[in-house]
Amino acid sequence: MKFVFSILLTISISISFTMALAVPGLTAAQESQQQPQQQEAAELSQSDQLQVAVQRICPVTGAELGSMGSPVKVDAGGEHVFLCCAGCQSKQIDGSHWAAIQANFAAAQGTCPIMDKPVDSSMQSTLVNGRRIFVCCPPCIEKIQEDSDAVFASVSASYAAAVRPVDPDHYHVAAQGICPVSGKELGSLGGPIKVQAGEEHIFLCCDGCNGGEINAGHWATVQDNLARAQAVCPVMEKPVDASMQSTVVNGRRIYVCCPPCIEKINADPESFVGWLDGQIAQTLTTPTPESDQETTPDSRDR
Repeated sequence: MKFVFSILLTISISISFTMALAVPGLTAAQESQQQPQQQEAAELSQSDQLQVAVQRICPVTGAELGSMGSPVKVDAGGEHVFLCCAGCQSKQIDGSHWAAIQANFAAAQGTCPIMDKPVDSSMQSTLVNGRRIFVCCPPCIEKIQEDSDAVFASVSASYAAAVRPVDPDHYHVAAQGICPVSGKELGSLGGPIKVQAGEEHIFLCCDGCNGGEINAGHWATVQDNLARAQAVCPVMEKPVDASMQSTVVNGRRIYVCCPPCIEKINADPESFVGWLDGQIAQTLTTPTPESDQETTPDSRDR
């Protein structure tokens, strides 16, 4: 059995797509009203990049997303999905590929965001900001709707943990933000250069900064960025900032609310590094007010 995409292409000054996906619960009348969108991968939000990494394959061809250029983002019945190329826009969805995609989403999510019970793609689900979220029981859907943004962020963290092995440095770079030598945004001069400073791994904007002197102001900003992205102590879940104590685990600096937490982190370092990436993903995909607090490297108790 196959699901069907039907796309009406309208050309004016720009190109817009109208897409209908034959899925359970979506009537023909609802299909005709859908207004999807196409977006280049370079313009995708971090949330969309997470979804591409989790979805993995095109529901039409089964090809790996990214293998045929920038994935095409479409909106079908309120659900955001990605195609491998523009050529798939008017083709039928393969039932087995669609099932695999839903299984990927459920596996990456792992558990119900309300009851923390395991979920799979056969279970009920709801849509939040275009993302399908699986639940263990219908009452959880109502609770999700009461605080959908928090649930979306929680699932983003689960997604991040699930895709972390693909690019273990991705969230470290995203959290660090700038080069500690030049102050330039990481990625603005090509792929960041990973170096080691003592036990800590840091990233430079370019090879030209390798061997350069770290600027104290930029270093303070880097540490502020890392602490802000971490947000809370992984043991006690209390707020942290860059003035607080920290430990370095597998090259990653982790801030804590008190010294005893360092002992607990060192007892299970791998799980806490995985937690850190998930926490960074959640923080970076949840809008928060920018902090104006300034710190210096001298103020940190390491």
